[in-house]
Amino acid sequence: MNKQISQGIFDYTLFLLTAARGCVDEPHMYGPLRLVDAVSRIVDIFSRANLLQDQFLANLKKKIDEKKLIVMESEDEFVKFIDDLIATSVEEMKKRMGGRS
Repeated sequence: MNKQISQGIFDYTLFLLTAARGCVDEPHMYGPLRLVDAVSRIVDIFSRANLLQDQFLANLKKKIDEKKLIVMESEDEFVKFIDDLIATSVEEMKKRMGGRS
């Protein structure tokens, strides 16, 4: 594993550990926010290391980075945002499986 990936995974691990601890005391919507942010971070780690060239995931990361902080304005809109990410990802999964469910 190259140094860039190793450092990225270390940073990601520390992010997840501090997120887990934060979930104990932070407002309840921070947990889902951190999980959505974790998706963006893992895609970023592998993309920067040129180990991931997936346009769907790149677009998903972009969408997450653009909209994740909506949670600060409206919890309902944030939940809809997560639902949209899931629905979009399920449709992509179906495409990748060749239409099989």
